[in-house]
Amino acid sequence: MAVLNALRNVPGALVRNPILVAIVGLFGLLQAPQLLAQYVSPLLSIVVSLLLLVVYVFGTPFVQGGMIGMADEALKTKTRFETFVQAGKRHYVSLLAAYLLVAGVALVLMVGLFIAIFAGVFSAATGSQTGLLIGGGIGLVVGLVYLVFAFFIQFYSHEIVLNGQSAISGLKGSVGLVRRNLLSTTGYFLVTFGGMFIVVGAMTVAQMFLMPQPSMAAATAAPAQLSLTSTLAQIVLSTVLTAIIGSVGALYSVAFYREIREQKTASVDSTPSL
Repeated sequence: MAVLNALRNVPGALVRNPILVAIVGLFGLLQAPQLLAQYVSPLLSIVVSLLLLVVYVFGTPFVQGGMIGMADEALKTKTRFETFVQAGKRHYVSLLAAYLLVAGVALVLMVGLFIAIFAGVFSAATGSQTGLLIGGGIGLVVGLVYLVFAFFIQFYSHEIVLNGQSAISGLKGSVGLVRRNLLSTTGYFLVTFGGMFIVVGAMTVAQMFLMPQPSMAAATAAPAQLSLTSTLAQIVLSTVLTAIIGSVGALYSVAFYREIREQKTASVDSTPSL
């Protein structure tokens, strides 16, 4: 089974290439300025958040390309930082275009979701149960549409980096690949989603212990600020988890992509010519 075969290749590749963990960890450190700014001033935190948003939008495609290129090399042999730079530069334009298209669709769906939630809350406030049900139903439909959309385009970056596709061709290629491997991809999707759910849950619990709980007097007087110690601990925890989960996720996604792509190639090669 492709899901298990891909998973078996991850530990060895990760042990051979700890540089993957280091690079993802450095990218995870980008959240440190925002957390430290929140400790200093709420206004500064907003400014830093806006600046980081720009960095994430234009930097994520480069990191995507670099990590996929490194992960593909790491599954075969030892990888190098030069591979990260070369893959990120070579496919940056296509990855950025596809990333903006995906983000645009997600933004439209998010706006629809917020409108549905607002309509439901407004209907509940006015005592209309019908409006509440309609708003909830629309919100559920929008959520399902986004889930299906994310499910089918999840390998667009792999198509671009590993198969040399353009932005549109990468999106189409991902949809076609998932459609031909629905059962295996569903298993992969559930494994990755379940892993993320567990990690986010563990991180949330850990942050509850790291974040100071304000007393009743402090809560009524002024918002409690994070202590520097808890902020630094939160940065370390989130960076370590980001490094481990990000590197494992990159290796697993590339290994699984290779598995289902090779199955397609093998089936084409085995088809008798007329």
